[in-house]
Amino acid sequence: MSDTSQPAAVTNDLSHLTPTVSAVDDADPELVAIGERYWALAGFHPALGAPDWCEKAADIDSQGWGKPLYVVAAAGVRATVADHACPQCGGPATLTSRTALTQVCNGQVPPCVECTDSLQTAVQAVLDPRRKAKRDIARKQAEEQRVITEARAEWTAMQRQSMAVNYAFRFNAEADLKRPVREMLAALALLRYAPSTTQICNIGDWPSPLHPDRDKVPSLLGELVRSGLIAIHPQSPVGAVVWESESFEAALAAAGGDLDAVAEPQKDSSFYPLLAHYYAPYGTSAGIGATFLDDALNTALAPEKLTSGRQDDLLTLAQKLLTAEAVRYFQHRLDEVNLPAITETHRQRLEDAASKAAAHRPLGELYNLVWRSTRAAAEGAQKNPRAPRVNMSTHAVNQFETHAHRAAADSSFEIKPFNEVTSCPLAAMTRTLLYTVLDRSPIETSLPDIKNSLPEPAIDPGISPAAPITDQHFDDLDDVTITLH
Repeated sequence: MSDTSQPAAVTNDLSHLTPTVSAVDDADPELVAIGERYWALAGFHPALGAPDWCEKAADIDSQGWGKPLYVVAAAGVRATVADHACPQCGGPATLTSRTALTQVCNGQVPPCVECTDSLQTAVQAVLDPRRKAKRDIARKQAEEQRVITEARAEWTAMQRQSMAVNYAFRFNAEADLKRPVREMLAALALLRYAPSTTQICNIGDWPSPLHPDRDKVPSLLGELVRSGLIAIHPQSPVGAVVWESESFEAALAAAGGDLDAVAEPQKDSSFYPLLAHYYAPYGTSAGIGATFLDDALNTALAPEKLTSGRQDDLLTLAQKLLTAEAVRYFQHRLDEVNLPAITETHRQRLEDAASKAAAHRPLGELYNLVWRSTRAAAEGAQKNPRAPRVNMSTHAVNQFETHAHRAAADSSFEIKPFNEVTSCPLAAMTRTLLYTVLDRSPIETSLPDIKNSLPEPAIDPGISPAAPITDQHFDDLDDVTITLH
């Protein structure tokens, strides 16, 4: 006969097992608070018959008392289950951990706190006066660091406020278009090749540099700011300007470590051009200003708008840019063939030779001469592995100097021009001058080509056409400006 009896119903009401939490005599209030949070019970899961805790143990901060958390809790409180006794000593069933309560729910009463030697040893370690002293020192240091961190944040906020005041947006209705051609071209290139013209930034990180010689970019940006063609953006990093105290730590040291005596940050008149952000200060906004300045510079730099002297300046600038492009490609080629950079002693020779060649030959042909020279140096380094490699770089300069002088002196010297080198892209100013201002190829156009293509120079309306034009006339002209309507 089969057994048709049903199993006894499971009683899920475990509320009578809710532990009573009491503080250990003379326990530190922090330990008591941690223990109370540890043993805070929301109830029992009706289906699982397991404790449901108010907080996860991992979410409870031990306040520097150590780990594991059940040991820290035992140092501050006792959690006792009524009507149960320790199986070893017969005393109250004090729980060693949350796991112990789960065991009680399953009908198993584990040894109490006092009977668990490993727990007692761990509690004594938590209460060790030496450990407490270390903890107090660490907490004091942490508090001091917190105060310093807040003071540093406040000092940085004052720096930011100073930037907002000193570099507040100021917009002009006119642009000074009598600035040197070099400055005007640099400003136009800045606008044409910046990722954003409302806040021009990270100029030192552009893949195509503003100027072929990256070392000249900081001073060039400084000239543009002093000229008023561009202005420092108020949202520039605080590190973009020079402060009397270079950092909060320096200001704190100057105050003898007294936070209350730290002076407010005061900016210097200097700034770091590659860190600063810029905008075009014209019209009513940075966006309108950029559009206005771009149009004004593009018009003013048109060859037919330039006087004779300024056309000469344009030719001189073109030669310098082409020279710098050739020198930059030379340095790029040395890197490609694993030769060291040339020394400053030989750099001037390289620039002089490139300048002489640039006066007669297009950049594509200069690239060819650079490639020949550096290839010969690389081959020499392979044939003479014991020779100092810096000597091979010097040999490349010597080779280029020879080729460049011949290219400048002998018009029958045929050189196959190279195309633009994608791994060494042209600088923004070079591209702007040749493509935008002159509408010529930067690689295929020589300086004589540029000179021959220039239109008749403009005559300033302030000078009588009948009067002879001299350099003095141009020196005496008032500044030329374009008004924003």
